[in-house]
Amino acid sequence: MIRTVTGDIELGDGPVLVHEHLQIDLSHNKGPETVLGPSDAEDIIADLKKTAQAHSVRAIGDLSVPGSGRDPEALRRIAEQSGVAVVCATGFYWDPMPAPAAEGTKESVRDTMIAEIRTGIGDTGIRCGVIKIGTDVGEQSAAVERVFRAAALAARETGAAIITHTSTPDQGQWHVDVLEDEGADLGRVLISHQHTAKNFADIVALTDRGVYVGFDQIGFAKGPTPAQIADLTRQMCEHGLAKQLIVSSDVARRVRLHRHGGTSYGTVFSQFVPLLRERGVSEAQINTLLFDNPRRLLTLAQ
Repeated sequence: MIRTVTGDIELGDGPVLVHEHLQIDLSHNKGPETVLGPSDAEDIIADLKKTAQAHSVRAIGDLSVPGSGRDPEALRRIAEQSGVAVVCATGFYWDPMPAPAAEGTKESVRDTMIAEIRTGIGDTGIRCGVIKIGTDVGEQSAAVERVFRAAALAARETGAAIITHTSTPDQGQWHVDVLEDEGADLGRVLISHQHTAKNFADIVALTDRGVYVGFDQIGFAKGPTPAQIADLTRQMCEHGLAKQLIVSSDVARRVRLHRHGGTSYGTVFSQFVPLLRERGVSEAQINTLLFDNPRRLLTLAQ
């Protein structure tokens, strides 16, 4: 059972994109181009319809959290009008850390996450289906560690998965250390942005601890190209690690929408999957990446 903004559902056949944004606002620190807001809703709905029609996408995860443009009511409208199920995230994030997380206790932050999963966000009645947390560059503050520990406790209580943002891929081990110390089920944890790791051995070291890793910025103008990520994905498959890999495109800018010339939420299918096939990645392995793994991760454990 997957918890979406329009209710709990069982997904039929079709791929799922875990790490995307349908509403986001990072303009306070990344510039005005890093906004997908209410004025973009019609373009987003059109793009989702196009992606669903062309690639049979069934669900998409919006990983924006308070302070980064999360808008649950907009997400519900987008889901209803596009026909694509949308999973909303609870959690807290750095830069800036919202006051309830920066000033709260581990227990109060935990309780907020649990309430948003079980009861809903504020008085909207819209419930979250996943927990999103992250780290900034450099040494982590006590507040960030509290959020990670609170997320582990909330995940244990609700059965929701945890998805983390890494500002640099080497932060992944710290993420796992803290979550494991607080009793999180590491098989329900996704450490994102690992396609930027310098060494394949570092990715394997994370998977050895039981977590999923994300190659989830396919189509980014900066960083590894789709071809380079496809090479890395083939390497993961050759090492028997396909079942611990999540792929997505992390759309978070207007320029990536079709209206502005981008490939939008279909990027994984139009730019990436053909490259996997060229490299001999099997259809069964592609299905594992796009069908099986996202469902297993997003399905509530309780």
